[in-house]
Amino acid sequence: MRQPKHLTPNAPSQEPAQPEHETARFPWYVAYTKPRQEEFALGHLLQQDFNAYLPRYKKLKKPAKNAICQEMQVVHEPMFPRYIFLQRTRPEQAISKAQHTRGIVTLVRFGVELAIMPAELIAAIQEYEQHRNQAGVEEISPLKPGTRVKLNHNTPLQGLEGLVQTASAKRVIVLLEILGRPKTIKLEPNQLDIT
Repeated sequence: MRQPKHLTPNAPSQEPAQPEHETARFPWYVAYTKPRQEEFALGHLLQQDFNAYLPRYKKLKKPAKNAICQEMQVVHEPMFPRYIFLQRTRPEQAISKAQHTRGIVTLVRFGVELAIMPAELIAAIQEYEQHRNQAGVEEISPLKPGTRVKLNHNTPLQGLEGLVQTASAKRVIVLLEILGRPKTIKLEPNQLDIT
């Protein structure tokens, strides 16, 4: 599941850049990127005909306080911020060219030796990424039953704390103690902060 030549932002990859049997003999290296430039560096590595892989992690993200739409959004963020894995696609290709690729700070080294990722570990990361990207919103939500939460600025009950009883993509039922009595209320996920 390596990155395809043509990428769409925030979308997980599905096709290898090079056929598996052609690149299996080359090691995977690790590149360290400039802050928030993983996608930029990935595009430049692919333009240079490297086989490059940026694992992405599907997660729910709260909207900004001043955003018009206050619904939780599904995003795909780098699993390892500032790191990309890359591989040569042909024997004569110099890995040192990747060092000078736009968006990349350096190739990760241990002393003078370049860090090499085992192919089995790359395959395990790809499998995890695929499983996570197929998971439903309820599976990836941090709002699980029993989670302690605090009501935030998006509700008139701001500052109260309670426990999540049930949660879905659109509604969360929270158990609160109001005036010494237990009370359940329905809220939207963006109205809660995990404590």
